[in-house]
Amino acid sequence: MTETTIDPQLVFFIGGLVVITLASITYGIYLTFGGGSKQLRDTIDEHAKMHELGIAHGHGNSRLRKD
Repeated sequence: MTETTIDPQLVFFIGGLVVITLASITYGIYLTFGGGSKQLRDTIDEHAKMHELGIAHGHGNSRLRKD
């Protein structure tokens, strides 16, 4: 029978990578759906409502237009 040994440095390295990856994913989910997302507004929905209500507004930025 052959005896196998596991290198502790390799275990710590791979474990550290797993922890960093899971922490990054968790933090990304928190940033996306966490407390700050309550302050966001849906500008596309607001724009669509302006069209539905017939509110006049411009689509182009007149400052960028070259005459």
